Amino acid sequence: MNLIENEKKNSEKYKLLEEVIEYKNQKVKIVKLTSDNVSKVEAMISTDSDYKKTEIGEDGIVYKQDGTIKYIGSSKYWILQLKEIIDNNILYSSKGFSYEDIIGNIIIAVDNENSTHLNSDKIGRIAVKNRILSLSRKEFKQLLKDKKKEYKLLNFIQTPQYKSEKNHFSFATKFCHYVSLILFKGTEYEDNYSIYDNVLQKSLSKYIKRYLNLDIDEKSFKNNYKKYIEYIDNIRSQAEKIYGKKISRNGFDHLLWYYHKGR
Repeated sequence: MNLIENEKKNSEKYKLLEEVIEYKNQKVKIVKLTSDNVSKVEAMISTDSDYKKTEIGEDGIVYKQDGTIKYIGSSKYWILQLKEIIDNNILYSSKGFSYEDIIGNIIIAVDNENSTHLNSDKIGRIAVKNRILSLSRKEFKQLLKDKKKEYKLLNFIQTPQYKSEKNHFSFATKFCHYVSLILFKGTEYEDNYSIYDNVLQKSLSKYIKRYLNLDIDEKSFKNNYKKYIEYIDNIRSQAEKIYGKKISRNGFDHLLWYYHKGR
């Protein structure tokens, strides 16, 4: 066996564990919801240049020679400043940005990094910004923490208030998810929100079938976050019974997204 063949053979132990299920009268492959699989995906994401800015990057604003903005900065860069001014109850971050500036730039950064096309209706970014800024900092943090799991902030962000405005469901889930990861880091509220996107939308029904034995159309949980996250949490609980270890909502999102995004 030559070096290349040997390397390929050894790589088998690092592949994601899969299984075949019956879904819509067909045999389909899905990924097993194990902690080891999540760890493998987290390692792959952390070294993937396409996603490092979103997951671990703290890059700030980059300006063009004419002084206009070339790159707004990473979502993490802005959310860290949000945490700083909220935790310390100050008007400006150590980098000189106000609460209003930071909220606006988080919205732009999350939209850019996740290709949610928030401004496809020509009003989404400013509309969402105005809705969030209509809340006090204290109210914003309390609604994001969401102890009663009512998802009022997420629904407030997603729901159109203007005639030409679209529904911003996917963006709202991502905004709440990424802000919670940093604002509540190390607490039980860090993992409050699962992301909703096209990959999760199209693949989740397979896992509902596998773990909950239900035939659910993907349209049934579109724009209904409470139903969507209940399915995810029930799947995670059933997977824990099978594999002995529960995976986080964040780990669930990453695993399904990474496995199904190119399929």
